[in-house]
Amino acid sequence: MNNKDIYLIGVGNYTEVIIELAIDCGYNVKGLYHYNNERIGEEVLGIKIIGSTDYLFKTDVKEKQFALTMGDNKLRSDMATKIRFLGGFTPNLIHPKAFISPTATLGNGCSIHFNAVLWTKSTIGSDCVISPNAIIAHHASIQDGCSVASFSVVGAYCKIGKRALFGVNAIVLPKALTLGDDCIIGAKANVTKSYYNNCVLVGNPARNIKDIN
Repeated sequence: MNNKDIYLIGVGNYTEVIIELAIDCGYNVKGLYHYNNERIGEEVLGIKIIGSTDYLFKTDVKEKQFALTMGDNKLRSDMATKIRFLGGFTPNLIHPKAFISPTATLGNGCSIHFNAVLWTKSTIGSDCVISPNAIIAHHASIQDGCSVASFSVVGAYCKIGKRALFGVNAIVLPKALTLGDDCIIGAKANVTKSYYNNCVLVGNPARNIKDIN
């Protein structure tokens, strides 16, 4: 197998974004997998849908490379974990114009877009999406499956749990704050204190408006 061949799982509007990112990273996108058989043969940006995910998991995925294109954090993380368990690879897709500190630590299967910044000794888990112009500040960390929208900032020394979803221009202030798993941080939210799991945070200063069951 050509070590620059890659397959994408999930077909939606964000798939187009990941196709372009993979190409910018020098990959050859060989085909797409949809969740069912209804769209086999269709093309997205010239890339053909070649099968369903059920079909994929009946084949040998060992040594093949995959990127996950779905926006749902849990689904993306679970699917990537399954691929790796079966012997496939989920390489990090890092845009050549992103800035990654040599002291930053990354998991597997992350999508790091144009002008994103992973600063000194920042840490991100596996299967995270860091959108254009988002910043993970120095000594901050986010765990697996997080999605950080454009112009959002995770402040220095902050710790974010799994599958957090950041809206555009959300900020967690650099005060060594912690957020639990599965939190949603709304667009332009300004988080000034720590919160537990499953919170929906909005406003400036941000407040929890509901708990997600």
